[in-house]
Amino acid sequence: MPQTLNSQVVKSRRLVASEQELREAIDRELPAAGLGDLVIMGGHFMLFEDPQTGRLTPGVIEEQREETMRRRIAGRVGVFPGYTWRMSVELLRGYAAAGADVRLLLLVNDWQYVPAGDRPASELRAEFFAGMSALPSSYEKALCDAGLTGDIVLPSRKHPLAFPETWLKYRFQKAADRLVRAGRLEKRYLDTGRRDTEVAFLDAEGNYRTLISCGITGCAGEITEMVSEVYRAGHRNLLIFAPGECLHPVETGVDIALSLYDLPGMRVVVADPGGSGEMTHDEIYDKLVTVSTFRR
Repeated sequence: MPQTLNSQVVKSRRLVASEQELREAIDRELPAAGLGDLVIMGGHFMLFEDPQTGRLTPGVIEEQREETMRRRIAGRVGVFPGYTWRMSVELLRGYAAAGADVRLLLLVNDWQYVPAGDRPASELRAEFFAGMSALPSSYEKALCDAGLTGDIVLPSRKHPLAFPETWLKYRFQKAADRLVRAGRLEKRYLDTGRRDTEVAFLDAEGNYRTLISCGITGCAGEITEMVSEVYRAGHRNLLIFAPGECLHPVETGVDIALSLYDLPGMRVVVADPGGSGEMTHDEIYDKLVTVSTFRR
């Protein structure tokens, strides 16, 4: 049986009904005074196939000229990528002015809408990231308007401008093997043939939280690895803007990261302003936005 870790993670949650309330909640949880560092994950986008070129393209409305692609992205994620990137840049300026060392983090979903056609998905991904020598133009413009450059973006060990989700998934799978052997995670067989397995975390309340099922790492697993990577890079405060439909697995991933790994002093705030097709502030905030805080 795996070891059940003592609960050392302090959690809180609130709902907000406007952008002003969201900013106030962030300021309460991450007060600028005395904050040494902060990483803000904003602008998260998916990759879609461009039907005209057959290549992958950022799922950001502002980056698309063709109306079919704009409608497809709008229906899937709405204004979330551009909206959260611009808000992240604005927040960064305020924290930086108060003396904090602030970086932006760009998480790219490079698997969910990558087609399985004539070309292997791995080839399409490699082509996209090899050609990603700069941020999407609308993201660059937001930085330029704020007097900033791409140097403010936190590099991953995979790419200078992005944290690819598939890379985080693979890294967590490797870490999970070690953690299973150490008794920190449990590996269970799902069939009598002992072919299909799942890897789960047993939390302090005795609940199993599945991280890998049938060899596939879920969103919680990749977020667990992302939090660990941010900590490894020397940062102790992280603000995550997550799509609403991903809120639960993101919260689970953060909670597990702070429980499973030794990350003393880490604080993570998660908010979900849209991401499910919302196109206006009213559509985003009429549904209410969750702000969750995790402290180790």
